[in-house]
Amino acid sequence: MESANPPLRRNRNYQLAWFGEAISSLGDIVFTTSVVLWVGAIIVKGHLAPAAVSGVLIAAMVPLVLLAPIGGVYADRWNRRTTMLITSAIRAAVVGALVLLPVYGDGLHTGIKLTLVYAAVLADSAAAQFFNPCRMGLLAVIVNDSDRERVSSITQATSAATAIIGPPLAAPLLVGSGQGVGWALAVNAASFVVAFAALAAVRVSAGDVTPSEAKPASTAWQDFTAGLSFIRRSRVLVTLLVVIVIVTFGAGAINVLDLFFVTGNLHLQAQYYGLIDAALGFGTVVGAVAFSVIGGRLPAHRVLPVGLIVVGVGAAVYSRSTALWFALIVLFCMGVPLAAVNSMAGPLVFRSTPRDMLGRVFGVITPVQQAASFGSIAIATWLASTVLSGLDARVLGIHFGPIDTIFLFAGIIILCGGVWALANLRTAGGPVAPAVADEVDAATATLAHPVVVEQREPEAETATKSHSD
Repeated sequence: MESANPPLRRNRNYQLAWFGEAISSLGDIVFTTSVVLWVGAIIVKGHLAPAAVSGVLIAAMVPLVLLAPIGGVYADRWNRRTTMLITSAIRAAVVGALVLLPVYGDGLHTGIKLTLVYAAVLADSAAAQFFNPCRMGLLAVIVNDSDRERVSSITQATSAATAIIGPPLAAPLLVGSGQGVGWALAVNAASFVVAFAALAAVRVSAGDVTPSEAKPASTAWQDFTAGLSFIRRSRVLVTLLVVIVIVTFGAGAINVLDLFFVTGNLHLQAQYYGLIDAALGFGTVVGAVAFSVIGGRLPAHRVLPVGLIVVGVGAAVYSRSTALWFALIVLFCMGVPLAAVNSMAGPLVFRSTPRDMLGRVFGVITPVQQAASFGSIAIATWLASTVLSGLDARVLGIHFGPIDTIFLFAGIIILCGGVWALANLRTAGGPVAPAVADEVDAATATLAHPVVVEQREPEAETATKSHSD
């Protein structure tokens, strides 16, 4: 049965977890912005700066792709709260040690400086791949199922707010001050200390944050394959993975080419690109705040596909923009349902997945989304640079160029994904049934002790009871 947690406004555990995550996320934004500017404007200057900055991004992304599935497996094997505390301490120590570089490292060779920066970013990102799935498992314990939509919307609003507040906090780097670098790194290190303290104050029983010891012994690989098998057999999770890929493909194409849309289709100077990004971000914040208030009254399995459909239509309309004011209005309107889409995916995962499987499920979703992002960037830039580079056509009086055509098809893809999700998620409203968890245990037992057993198809989509640990 669902844990008897108090409502969010009186849920001290959730409030502590939210506060720690908000401070940590703000520190991450400051850290990322500071390191990019530090490497590209201070450590390396000139024509090699872009390559040096790309190294920072690669160092952050490699653990996400390679370690997220592993982190998900161990999030389902270890004590989640303890793992979060340890990784928070590791991240604080890594970033704290990096503070010494701008203070005492002036005499070091540029290559050594870059190596130390890349190593710190790599270690920080690696620790995050164990922290993040454990956080999802902790939320499954301290938040009631009826509050999941609101919690996810609050998370989206917090993430959007930190993305707006964070970069200006790294402003000291803009004047080229070495002390500014140190302060920015210290802010991030301190954020992990605050997150550690907030998490340490969360009160949950060991049994609620540690996987059941009654299961037969299994290896990490067997647990991972059991997780993949569970995902493959869950219509809700398969639908969500496909939706994530579709949305990421469409959004990625727009993000990577938006600058060229501003200069080529809106006929504006490049500096107006910031307004485009701000309009979508503002709409996302408004949407996240709105759904944090009304989210619990709307079923996630309906809001997500309808939101996708609206976003797809908005992207198609945006592709026809020729004036800045019109583009800003459309992007703001797109941001509101986009926040709903981002907010409703989490509750669907929680309701379709038993607690002991959450780490593995989120550990698969993260690299899949990242791979889709890489693919969308590669395909969109390739189309714009080769196949569609010379497109200049009119159909029924409507002009089609390379960038707006890609945006139009991105919108159509997102729209079709929403329609498909609407059909596949029509019965996904209930929380995960105990029967599904029993099947997961049986699958793990089969992997650990190979015998021939008959397994039936999981019924997570039609279940109405909560999973009980």
